[in-house]
Amino acid sequence: MELLIPEDVEVRALAELSTMLPLHGFPEVTTANRRLGTKIPTTNPKPDVFGRLIAAGGTTRDLVTDSPALSLEGYSVKEQEARDLCALMLAIIEAAVRAGSLGGATIYRSRTASLPQSLPNPLVPDHFRFTALISVDLRRVTA
Repeated sequence: MELLIPEDVEVRALAELSTMLPLHGFPEVTTANRRLGTKIPTTNPKPDVFGRLIAAGGTTRDLVTDSPALSLEGYSVKEQEARDLCALMLAIIEAAVRAGSLGGATIYRSRTASLPQSLPNPLVPDHFRFTALISVDLRRVTA
């Protein structure tokens, strides 16, 4: 019997964002320099600009497709820059849908549940934070 394994949406989205953010005005926001990831940077002081994404649940669409949700976060010491980073992260994932590939995984569609909005993080009081929520339909892979 063939096994159908859910994709790791965080890994796939981070790969896509790390490639595309530097091409669109955020050259410093990559996984390589730890300014993009699933955790807030542990360095003090924090980088002036960084992004975070985390899987936030989701559902199974059908036998071969899952619909995981992603929480996208843009942080900056400048309010507009935090908003712009979050909006760009959202736009990059939406563009991946149109291209049919998110970090190399087959992607079919997305649904934005929440556009970028200001949501301060008390753990990072010196930065503005904007968040957005999107779900994507990813094809499972075989074992």
